[in-house]
Amino acid sequence: MYPPDMLAQQANVIASEAKTALLLSILGVFCFGFIFGFIAFRKANSGLQMIETYNVAHDKRGMLMTAKVLAIIDIVLWGIGLVLRVVLR
Repeated sequence: MYPPDMLAQQANVIASEAKTALLLSILGVFCFGFIFGFIAFRKANSGLQMIETYNVAHDKRGMLMTAKVLAIIDIVLWGIGLVLRVVLR
């Protein structure tokens, strides 16, 4: 078991990861989808792993899952745009 102060610190880290991942995934829809999408996906996965490891900040799971889905959409849209750019030349 982890000490309460460490759990509180990890909950703050998870909240920060969730906000950052969601912000990056939303930005990725509009610009630099591959870069922001990849970073947001990694941060969302990291946050979800921390929730499972420390069993804290379960209220941030929805935000992290939303960021993860948006990050996947960012990467897919970037891939479609790249294919269309090559095909339509």
